[in-house]
Amino acid sequence: MQMITIKEVTTIDEIQIIKKLAHEIFHEIYTPIVNPDYVDYFIQKYQTADTIQTQIKKEHFRYFLLQFNDQNTGYLGVQLVKEKLILSKLYVLQSFRGLKIGKLALEYVYQLASAHRIPTIELMVNQQNKNSLAIYLKNGFQIIDSIVTFSPNGDSSEEYKMQKSI
Repeated sequence: MQMITIKEVTTIDEIQIIKKLAHEIFHEIYTPIVNPDYVDYFIQKYQTADTIQTQIKKEHFRYFLLQFNDQNTGYLGVQLVKEKLILSKLYVLQSFRGLKIGKLALEYVYQLASAHRIPTIELMVNQQNKNSLAIYLKNGFQIIDSIVTFSPNGDSSEEYKMQKSI
């Protein structure tokens, strides 16, 4: 029987797993659509073990490992900010996509928002990430803004800010 589980990250070892997954998944997804230097910059800025630990301890983030038959297959990161829940990260290894892991993780995000009485979920998605964009639109998210972000070396990424009321 195939089983998907979502496990909250609470230890340094689990943070190291997230860091390793981030490196692999970000290159799978983003290297084909943005400059690889920007991908490396993003990982170094937001997905090091120290950064993840700081996000959890000081910035109201919660991270979760997504597991398929006890194998770490991806991760989820959310941030609780005032009247909204920010879906910061939802990534699944390419070899595990299509198994409903992301769908279950998204449902979990809705449950988290409901449990905290938060009426709005917000996220950012790269405009070139057509698969993720389609999934979010299919699940009732609406594009509310278009944003360009820059790395220190001048590389840029065009993203949509999306929102869903629950």
